[in-house]
Amino acid sequence: MEGSCPERHSRLGSKWFGVILKPILITLAWILLWRAAALMEYAPHASIWFPPSGITYAVFLVFGWRAIPIVLFASITTTFWEDVIYQSHESNSTLLITGLLFAIAHCFSYWLGATVLRKLSQTGKQFRIPYLILMFLTIAASSSLLAAIGGSNVLAITGIILPSEVMSLWGPWWVGDLVGVVVIAPITVSILAKYYPEESHWLVENFKSAYEQSSLLNYVYKQAIAIIVLALISVLVSIFPSSSVVFCVFFLGIVQMWIVFTESAGRAFLSLGLLSTSTAILVSWLQLGHHAMVYQFTISLLAANTYFGLWVPHILLDNRNLRILAERDVLTGAQTRQYFIKNVKNEISRCRRVNQPLSLALFDIDGFKQINDTVGHTIGDKVLTAVSQHVGKEIRPADLIGRFGGDEFMLLLPNDDLKHAIQAAERIRESIECLSIPSLERSITCSFGVVEISPKDTFVSAFERADNFLLEAKKSGKNQVKPTC
Repeated sequence: MEGSCPERHSRLGSKWFGVILKPILITLAWILLWRAAALMEYAPHASIWFPPSGITYAVFLVFGWRAIPIVLFASITTTFWEDVIYQSHESNSTLLITGLLFAIAHCFSYWLGATVLRKLSQTGKQFRIPYLILMFLTIAASSSLLAAIGGSNVLAITGIILPSEVMSLWGPWWVGDLVGVVVIAPITVSILAKYYPEESHWLVENFKSAYEQSSLLNYVYKQAIAIIVLALISVLVSIFPSSSVVFCVFFLGIVQMWIVFTESAGRAFLSLGLLSTSTAILVSWLQLGHHAMVYQFTISLLAANTYFGLWVPHILLDNRNLRILAERDVLTGAQTRQYFIKNVKNEISRCRRVNQPLSLALFDIDGFKQINDTVGHTIGDKVLTAVSQHVGKEIRPADLIGRFGGDEFMLLLPNDDLKHAIQAAERIRESIECLSIPSLERSITCSFGVVEISPKDTFVSAFERADNFLLEAKKSGKNQVKPTC
C-alpha cells in the first residue's frame, strides 16, 4: 500500500503531461516557427517558407479534428502579434475576426487534406510507400493552395491588405506553405510518434528507409558540403544580382540525393529541413528577395526529389523480393520449378558447346503423405525443409537443386556422366537416412531416378526418363537409386 500513492501520482503526472503540457508545447512550437518565418520574410506576409503549415498538417494527420484547438489558438495569437510587428494598429475586434477567419481557412484546408490521406490509407489497398508519397505530395499541394487562397482573401476581407494585393500574394503564400508542409510535416510526425505512437504508427512505418544509416560523422560531412554549396551560391548571387548564377542552386539536388541514397529516411528529412532553414536565412540576410521564387522552387524540387528518392530503393527492394520469390521456393529454399528448368536449358546448351556430360536426378520422400496424415502438415513442412537444406549442403557449388512440386525435387549435376551421377545420388540417399526431425519417430528415406542428358535430349525427354526410373525405384521397394551401377 505504501508504494501505491507514488505510483498514482506518477500516473497522474504522466496523464497531465500528455493531456495538457504536450498540446501546449506543440502550440508554442507553432508560434515560434511562425515568428521565425516572419523574421525571414522577403515581402510583407511572404516568406521563403512557412514552417507552421507543416506542423498544422502533421498534427491533423496524427490527431485529426482534435488538433483544431491547437491551431486555432496559435492562429489568433500570431494575428495579434503580427499587428504589433507591422504596427497596423487594428482594433482588437478586427484582429480577433481576422484570426478566427484565418484559423478557419487554415484549419479547414489542412484538416481536409489530412482526412483525405487518412481515409485513402484505410481503403483496404496495401499502403506502400510509393502510393503514400504520391498521395502525400498531391494532397499537400492541394491543401496549401486552398490555404493560400483562403488566407489571402481573409486578409483582404478584413482590410489587412487591399483586395488588389490578393492576386500578387496567394502565389508566394502557396509555395511558402507547400515548402513548409513537405519539409516540416515528416519531421513533426517523427517527433510526435515518440509520444503518440498509436496515432502516428501508420505514417512512421511507411516512411522507413530501405538503407542503413552511416556514421554520424559521415552524415555531418555530407550536410556541411550541402550548406557550404548553398552559401557560396547565395553569396555569388548577392555579388552579381543581375546574373543567372542564382539558378546554380538547383545543383543542390545532387548533394541532397547523395544524402537520400546513403542515409536513413529520418536523416534525409532532417537534411531537407536544414537546407530549407539555411535558404530562408541566407535570402533574408543577403537581401535576395528578388530571387525568392527561384529559391522557393529549389526547395520544392529538393523536397520532391527527396520523397521520390526514398521511393527508388523501395522499388528496387520490391523487385529483388519478387525475383527471389520467382527463383526460390519459399518453404524449402530450393529453386522454383520454372527457374530450375530455365537453368537446365541453359546448362544443356553450355555443356554441349564444351562437350561436357550433364546428368539429371529426380527424387522424392518415401511415405510423405503418411507423414502429413499421421503427424500433421507442420511436421511435413519441416521434413521438406530439412531434406532440401541437407541435400543443398551435400551437392557441389555448381550443382543445382529445385523443387518440382509436393515432395518431389530435382538435381542437376554438371560434368557428371551417368555413373558418377548414380554414385552422387547414392551418397545423398544414404546421408538423408541419418536425418532426425523432432516429433517424427520414423526415419526419412528418399527414392531417386537418374539419367544422363544425351545430345538428343531436351529437358522434357530427360525429365520423363528420370521420372520413369523414379517410379521404378518406388515399385522396387523405395529408398534406392534407379538405375543402379
